[in-house]
Amino acid sequence: MNSNLITSEELLSLLQDIYFNNIDSANAEFAVQAMHESVEWIHTQVWEHDGHDASTIDTLNGREAVKKFLIGRVKEMQVEGIIHKVHKVLTDGTSGAFQASVIGVDGSEKSFSGWVEIKDKKIISYRVMPL
Repeated sequence: MNSNLITSEELLSLLQDIYFNNIDSANAEFAVQAMHESVEWIHTQVWEHDGHDASTIDTLNGREAVKKFLIGRVKEMQVEGIIHKVHKVLTDGTSGAFQASVIGVDGSEKSFSGWVEIKDKKIISYRVMPL
């Protein structure tokens, strides 16, 4: 296999282990390690809280911009007590799709899907939207 291609297991690890688990533990600095330096990050709000709703679409460019954004947002998510769980990933090695949920402390779930593109085994394009 081409060493520049990502496997489903590697993509799942980037998303769940590096990105979402670190978001859920309020560690934005480690979360963005899943992202390429030149990431294009487009996020439609899934879990409505603190004045953020599904009409909110945040578009950021570059890992540093994502980190700065997440540093503030992860604190709000800690108050909400939500966690992220990736259920499925599909990839052709250079791009991929995933299905996931945001889970509240009461067990309620909001489903979302995402599309990523990969460069150097990091996420260079990230798009998330609620289902």
